[in-house]
Amino acid sequence: MSLMSIALRVAEESTEFDPNTVSPGVEGFIFTGLMAAGIIGLGFLLVSRLRRNAYRHEVRAQIAEELGEPGSDAEQRN
Repeated sequence: MSLMSIALRVAEESTEFDPNTVSPGVEGFIFTGLMAAGIIGLGFLLVSRLRRNAYRHEVRAQIAEELGEPGSDAEQRN
């Protein structure tokens, strides 16, 4: 007996469908909502950290340019 024939036989025996037993219910709805809210919150945190790092990089580049440190962007362009 193959696995496919066993699966087909089990599927044929349980043809009765009860929509109340397959619904996630209120708990599933609440859990999905909390997961969505958490992911959105993490997205906002990620964007703010990326923006903060970009600003820091710009300020460090400006300071290096003003001080004339070797390896700054202004000296590399010349």
